[in-house]
Amino acid sequence: MTKYIFSFLILALISCKDSEKPLISEEIIDKAIEYSGKTKLNKNVLKFTFRDYDYKATPTCDGFEFERISKTKSIKDVLYKGELTRYKNDSVVKLADTTAFKYMESVNSVHYFMQLPLRLKDDAVKLTDLGTEEIEGNEYYKLKVNFSEDGGGVDFEDIYIYWFDVEDFSMDYLAYSFIVNEGGLRFRKAINRRTVDGVVFQDYENYKPKSKSKKLEDIGKMYENDKLELLSLIQNEEIELLPKELNCN
Repeated sequence: MTKYIFSFLILALISCKDSEKPLISEEIIDKAIEYSGKTKLNKNVLKFTFRDYDYKATPTCDGFEFERISKTKSIKDVLYKGELTRYKNDSVVKLADTTAFKYMESVNSVHYFMQLPLRLKDDAVKLTDLGTEEIEGNEYYKLKVNFSEDGGGVDFEDIYIYWFDVEDFSMDYLAYSFIVNEGGLRFRKAINRRTVDGVVFQDYENYKPKSKSKKLEDIGKMYENDKLELLSLIQNEEIELLPKELNCN
């Protein structure tokens, strides 16, 4: 009788182990978004201040309208449906294509990082599972993100890596490679995490390699081995959420 009970327990343990399937990349992102509460941005206007500008992200039936308003000049940049319009004293300013591109890239970048990890559900996102990695004594799911050219924005060739805590799915680190301005790598560590109206926001320590490197996938180890130097702090202030009614029928 004892023999049969033992066999039953072994089979139960094996069955339980088999049922604990590894999370796929999309499931990790879904859990990270759930932790962050960022789906609330789809029905609320987000306002915040970053350095010398006030920012506003307004959900619409055709995506987000992003704004950047100068604190020192009467200038407002509006990015909507991939096009940037600059206003000065409420009048449209005609911009050269290269200048408009530069402003568009800048406005989109600030809003993109503020909305993470929600933006990892964009259609242009292509996820690659890089397994797990330990940073500062904690274990993380490590995902790489590429973008398709169609819908991937002006920086679709950039590559990102995100680290999500295996326990609570918080996004504690991110890194990216970029091509513009001779290219390079950046690594960000989340700091000053706080919750505003049920949505998690965080600031970042922004690092760069001490020596020139193109190995983005090794940058977590570079951080661990003190091969990165602090470049700047990314601090967002005066965060506010305002309900937005949408009727898209």
